[in-house]
Amino acid sequence: MAIDQLNTAALAKRATLPAANDLSADELYALPYFFGWVECDCGPCKFTMFLGGGDDAIALRFFWNGSYEKTTLKAWATLARKVDLALDIGAHTGVYTLAAMLANPGMPVGAFEPNPANYSRLGLNLRLNNLQTGNLFMVAAGARNETLPFSAPAGSLRFSSAGAIGARSGMVTIQTQVVTLDSYLPAAFRPKVGLVKIDTEGYEGQCIEGMTEIISTAHPIIFFECVYAHAGAAVEKKLAEHGYSFFEVDDDQGTITPVAAVRPHLHPSGEPIFSRINRIALPGGRSIADILG
Repeated sequence: MAIDQLNTAALAKRATLPAANDLSADELYALPYFFGWVECDCGPCKFTMFLGGGDDAIALRFFWNGSYEKTTLKAWATLARKVDLALDIGAHTGVYTLAAMLANPGMPVGAFEPNPANYSRLGLNLRLNNLQTGNLFMVAAGARNETLPFSAPAGSLRFSSAGAIGARSGMVTIQTQVVTLDSYLPAAFRPKVGLVKIDTEGYEGQCIEGMTEIISTAHPIIFFECVYAHAGAAVEKKLAEHGYSFFEVDDDQGTITPVAAVRPHLHPSGEPIFSRINRIALPGGRSIADILG
């Protein structure tokens, strides 16, 4: 079927659905493909992402569901307006980078994405929104400066959100450069970092270990994903040493609540509850109400 026919079918189907809904991943991938620009609204700002059929789960959710990680992304963009420099670690195809740069025009955002395919789409999405691409880096952030294997799912037409450091069975493995953020970011910029997002598929603790100077001098607000218990515990331990407290986002319920420990929420099957994977770490006893007010 030609692309224009697919797009016509997709747009006709979307017109029959509510503007905002919670279609699951399986339901989304069963819908007609759409090829083109997707208008995305996160509250504080709007931007455009490219969707090539069903290749980007984030743009796909904006197209059909009307949002992606609605509460987390809105909080991130709101806070981006109040800082001088942000870092997006595991930037994927750029949704958090786009939200930060458009919520605070002119603010630099360092975006780190080691997957070559994701990195390419990240750059395209920034150019679609007339944003500069000079702060995109095709490297991974970790505890040491080294070269490590990086694995991504094989045989898929979708951009990987499951790519991770390490050699994994059944995946395509390449070598990637890993850097510590303390050494990679120029010294003059480290104290200016006000906001950080880390989504590295279980490698979050190592990212924190490699940015202790930034944390101790800049005290940034840190958004991070908690899917694996060992990674959540590592982040909790390292950030608690710097006086951070932790908050859990429920993107379905639209809530951000304090938690004593960083632990994943799982279905009985062991799969993560994706609406509850995001956490926010705040320095110095600050509260969510204070920083978002």
